[in-house]
Amino acid sequence: MISPDKSNRKETKNQKQLSISYGASHDKKYPYLSDISQLLHNMSTLELQNLCTLQEILFAKSYWEATNYSGSLEKCKKRLSELYGEDWEDHVKLRDHFKSLKHYYIWVLLISHKQQWNEIKK
Repeated sequence: MISPDKSNRKETKNQKQLSISYGASHDKKYPYLSDISQLLHNMSTLELQNLCTLQEILFAKSYWEATNYSGSLEKCKKRLSELYGEDWEDHVKLRDHFKSLKHYYIWVLLISHKQQWNEIKK
């Protein structure tokens, strides 16, 4: 059994250290996808918006509005009340039904990353 104390562990010749840079080589089709995803998740919504082109911003916002009750928190709460009754907060969480715009900026930037790699490979 491996000791949980890392200072007492010895690396065998067949053992490799996994790190962020080593993980980048796992996905051959889209290198660095997990690294970029991790980086994007640690950024603020404003920083993500600054990374997006105008087209990406509009796409992210329109998809966010389409999937989040036109971007209206009140419409979301009303719909949850219709589905689950007035005590809907006891049954479901609002964050499961109304995602932040940050989620969609990350999604669009990852799509853009994949498209850039597809163009390079042509």
